[in-house]
Amino acid sequence: MRFSIQTASLRQLVLLSFFLALIPVGVLLWQSNKSLSGVSSFAITSAERSVSYVRQSESMQSVVIDIERAVRQYGVVRTEAIRRVALTNIENQQQLLQQVCQDLPQLNLCAEQEAALEALRQRLSEEFINTPESLMQQIRQQQQRITQQIWDLLERQLSEQQQFVTHTQQQLAWQTFALVLLTLLLVLWSSNRITAPVKKLDRMIRAIGQPKHQFPDEKLRGPRELTELGEQLRWLSSRLQQLEALRLILLRHASHELKTPLSSIREGCALLTEQLVGPLTPQQLEVVTLLNGSADRLSVLTEQLLDYNRLLQQAQPEWAWQTPQQLLQACFNDHALSLQQRQQQVKLDCQLNTLYTDATLFRRILDNLINNAQAYGAESSPVWVKLYRQDDMILLEVANNGAPIPVALREKLFEPFQRGTTPRFDSVQGSGLGLSIVADCARLLGGHADIVDVVYADVCIRVHLPFLGEKPL
Repeated sequence: MRFSIQTASLRQLVLLSFFLALIPVGVLLWQSNKSLSGVSSFAITSAERSVSYVRQSESMQSVVIDIERAVRQYGVVRTEAIRRVALTNIENQQQLLQQVCQDLPQLNLCAEQEAALEALRQRLSEEFINTPESLMQQIRQQQQRITQQIWDLLERQLSEQQQFVTHTQQQLAWQTFALVLLTLLLVLWSSNRITAPVKKLDRMIRAIGQPKHQFPDEKLRGPRELTELGEQLRWLSSRLQQLEALRLILLRHASHELKTPLSSIREGCALLTEQLVGPLTPQQLEVVTLLNGSADRLSVLTEQLLDYNRLLQQAQPEWAWQTPQQLLQACFNDHALSLQQRQQQVKLDCQLNTLYTDATLFRRILDNLINNAQAYGAESSPVWVKLYRQDDMILLEVANNGAPIPVALREKLFEPFQRGTTPRFDSVQGSGLGLSIVADCARLLGGHADIVDVVYADVCIRVHLPFLGEKPL
């Protein structure tokens, strides 16, 4: 059976992550306080013991001096009071010796000192006449050796204290490293619990944006907010697929159901115009001319709509090295008749010899900009076309004279089915897709389009395309 932690909301997951990350920190603080308390207690105990040893050592040396003085005085004066003082000092020395010898490593030295003090006490009890100097010298030497043992014991305790502190530091360092590593693992686990659903949402969104998207079948697991968002994206994906299918069906029917009758109408109008089926009166000929013009306009609108649909279906440009002079001249040749009808001339300024781009997308940009300048430009006015490089951008400008475009409408004109207030001067009624196709083509090529003010023309549309380097030799 698989167990997993399921949180109710993103807020609870964040709070849980913070709590889990703080647990090792709390343990580290508690362990550090415990180690510090242990070191402090050990230092205090060692200091108190060292002070006690030093005091006992000084007391024993002082008592030995008192014993020697009292014994010598008793050997001269022979009074009971001095003898009792000597015996009292000997008893005090024996008590101190018992206290000190509990921690000394060489117990035989303490036993010898105890035996020497006992021999001296017996001689005082027997009211000796003279005390051997060798006995007193033995007591002094043994006391010096005991004092040296005490100092050695203090040095060992100091060394043990240093080792204990070093060991505690090392232990605390390893514990800190382990707890920091544990905290890092908890943070990574918590962040993965949050970022994993977000990454899945990102893949879902990217899948929706693809032309032929395959929405992930795996159900999103995570906080409630993210799972609900995943379900909404799943519903949106299915809805977009339905709309895409309907759009394709509509365009397929539009392509077949509109173009076929339009072709028949145009052929019939052509037969009537040529009067192949019989003569027409002037009124009938005028009606046929209107029908023929309407059929032409409807055919142009249908072709623009289908072209816009093909543009939406193109996901990636087909990059290749192109000769801009040839692309521009081919476009001018296709629009030469419509330009001649309005007595417009193209003034070309091409400063590039090669261009790395998609020929189809670049040609669509040119066709729509030239058509826009021809339709809205003033009659007998030139159409300026410039193609040049500026820093790391390639700029394409198509400008004409005519009614200026208000600043408030410039950005809106690049949206689909948006037309300005200026009427067209040709016989075709616009659909509002020309500049939107320009903007979409520029976006596919990694650039953008906008309307700018220039000193040499009333209207100028500038297309910004990225410069992708020079053509290799």
